Amino acid sequence: MLKHFIFIAFGFVFVGASVLLSSCEKDMAIALNNDNVDALNLASVDSLSVQITNLTLQHIPTSGAGAILLGRYVREGVGSVTVAPYFQVEPEDYTYTDIPEDARFDSVRLVLRRHNQLHVQGDTTQSHTIRVHRITQRLETTTLQAGGINNVEIPFYVQNPAIFGDQSFQVDQTPLGELSYLPAPGRRQSLSIRLDNAFGQDLFDKMQADDSRVISAANFTEYMNGFAVIPDEENTSVIAYNDTIQAEIHYSYIGAGGLREAAQKDLVIRNYNLKYNKYSADRSGTPFQSLTPLNPVAGTQTNGVGVVQAGTGAAVRIDFPALRNFLQTPGIAVNKLELEVEVESNESFMYPLPTGQDAPSLFLANSSGVALNFIRAPFTTDIQRGQYTPANNTGQNARYRFNLIEYVRTINSESNAPSGLVLSLPPASLVGTANSLLIATENNKPKIKLNILYTKFN
Repeated sequence: MLKHFIFIAFGFVFVGASVLLSSCEKDMAIALNNDNVDALNLASVDSLSVQITNLTLQHIPTSGAGAILLGRYVREGVGSVTVAPYFQVEPEDYTYTDIPEDARFDSVRLVLRRHNQLHVQGDTTQSHTIRVHRITQRLETTTLQAGGINNVEIPFYVQNPAIFGDQSFQVDQTPLGELSYLPAPGRRQSLSIRLDNAFGQDLFDKMQADDSRVISAANFTEYMNGFAVIPDEENTSVIAYNDTIQAEIHYSYIGAGGLREAAQKDLVIRNYNLKYNKYSADRSGTPFQSLTPLNPVAGTQTNGVGVVQAGTGAAVRIDFPALRNFLQTPGIAVNKLELEVEVESNESFMYPLPTGQDAPSLFLANSSGVALNFIRAPFTTDIQRGQYTPANNTGQNARYRFNLIEYVRTINSESNAPSGLVLSLPPASLVGTANSLLIATENNKPKIKLNILYTKFN
């Protein structure tokens, strides 16, 4: 009995070490450990190949998501992502009796203040240009209806009426103002964009005259729908700003002491459900150019590369075609199931990999790209984030690990058979950041593997 025990212990160490130290020669690490060693066999399986499919998750609700995101970034071989905030504004208060009759309009400025988390994606060494446009179509939320003749399904992360990141609203093509600046990622930079004087004068005159169009929320939103801040096509980074954005209407008047005094009225965001980040992707000239919600792109067409992006919904479906059959093999008891995904990190100074609460997660999505559920952290009801290991100076890629032991029940369930395992970002990061990551490859195959610890009974 002692001899058998030593053999099994040695086999466990050898197989585990060989898998951990090898460069993806095997897709699975398999071992066993059980007191009843006479009834067990040590086995090795290396036939679980991986397939990936790039797809687009549908219905990403970016309204009321906290940070305002603004800019454009480009990733080589993948294309560009542009993020433009749209938002409705109203007067901070509807009282104008404090504006003297002889007051004079001076200027109107839209002010954006850098977000506390200093969220940045892309190259901040180049000059950026942004333009403010007046929205000419009323901002409205959409309510998704489940069911119907097409059996529409709703993503688990859509709980309320929302504006989705791919929606468009009409804007006046003539900008009210523009600003060119050099981003300062190391400090909390504020942007102050001077807007058109004629627009500001008209608004100030209405306030001073107590015009009916500016004395109530209902009337004001009929007069003005809000603003969109649109980045130039040559911009190279996306930066987060606080959602306390405001338009400052500056005026002056002669005070009691005979000197001119400055004052201002502010337009602010009151209804945060009518503030959203509009995402758009341009993948022309890349292997991903045909990627749309209705057209997934197989990893064989992208040289094994998979792309995950916040906002645009770009995600990666991961399939192990032989896994289900393996798990249903008689006499098999799975002790541990771990997914390991290696990601590109050579651009980390411009595209920092998401970690902590922003680390990628795994969803269960249908063939139409609707995320129906998520993979939980073991023995909890919380969404699981990948355990991050950074790249090292020996050339090893950064990687994320996921514990999939509870996924075993899911994959064995007939009711979940149409659902695929999809690598994306957790909901808060998916709808409120510009994070992105690329799956690393080797010989045009994705560097993804499944480590399985199982017991095999005779």
